[in-house]
Amino acid sequence: MKRRGFLAGIAGLGVAGSVRAQEAAPAPAPTLEPAAPTPAYEGMTFDSHGKPIRAIHYSPVGEGRRAAIVMMHGSGARITNRGPWHHLAMRFAGDGYQVLTPLFTDAFADDGIRPERMMNAWRHVGEDAIDWFIARGIDRRRTAMFGYSLGSYVAVDGALGNSRAAAAIGLAGGVDVYTPRTPRRRIPVMMLRAENDTHVLPQNTASWITFLRDKGISVREEVLPGADHLFTPPQWLEIFERSAAFYGGNIGRTDQDAS
Repeated sequence: MKRRGFLAGIAGLGVAGSVRAQEAAPAPAPTLEPAAPTPAYEGMTFDSHGKPIRAIHYSPVGEGRRAAIVMMHGSGARITNRGPWHHLAMRFAGDGYQVLTPLFTDAFADDGIRPERMMNAWRHVGEDAIDWFIARGIDRRRTAMFGYSLGSYVAVDGALGNSRAAAAIGLAGGVDVYTPRTPRRRIPVMMLRAENDTHVLPQNTASWITFLRDKGISVREEVLPGADHLFTPPQWLEIFERSAAFYGGNIGRTDQDAS
């Protein structure tokens, strides 16, 4: 395993004080930044079917929940230690999870046509990322997938296939991304869809949910009111809060070790 450092730290948002007597200071803008002390993160690579996959590994402060999340990006993504994807990973780490954000297109460059062998290579990245955590002592019952847009298919369809993940979340995904496969496994799934999504239409998300439920998968559907396919900082914060509640009731339960 190769590692290289990334610059640590995220700048905080300040709120100016009022210059008028009796005037209340404005409320701070919603932010994804976790409270201090901030989690650590570093660049790394891991192997997936003979291909080196670049990723960022995020670690909670202290022991955390002894649970892990693999986050699968949308199309056109790149590995970076800034932006909403990084901040979301930092939030999950701040909530006690180890997080891995692999660049799954390292396994097969995206040509926009996306034949089945490409989708298999991408799903393998998710499977191998989960196994990377398990090999380092994380109980497989405490591992989960998260995916956005194109990555929602890679994450959820992969988690219901040959992965050992115990739960999965799909954000802004639908059957227009790719045709879902018949699930091989039964794990809890949450689908988050944007109310006004014009890129992945709501009916396409609904078709995916119906398909999975018809196959016996427990799917929780939640709607992000007023949201489109690209999210504002407050909407990303809402995505985190809803996702954290779902993970906390599944892979992050405090009573799980005794079960």
